[in-house]
Amino acid sequence: MPTQHPYRAAGLCTSNKVYCALTELKSLEGHRSAKFLSLLAQNLVEKGIISDHEVMDMLDQVVD
Repeated sequence: MPTQHPYRAAGLCTSNKVYCALTELKSLEGHRSAKFLSLLAQNLVEKGIISDHEVMDMLDQVVD
């Protein structure tokens, strides 16, 4: 049985926390990755770091 929120372990760097959370259960890996990236994109748009149009252009590249 997986540990509850193992990415909260002390000493992990941010990249390891994200990796751990996204890959803990292989059956949820795709869903978790999509959810994380959607939240990240929304946060960047809200902060004005990237525009919604730029996100759509990147999505076009992913889908094509």
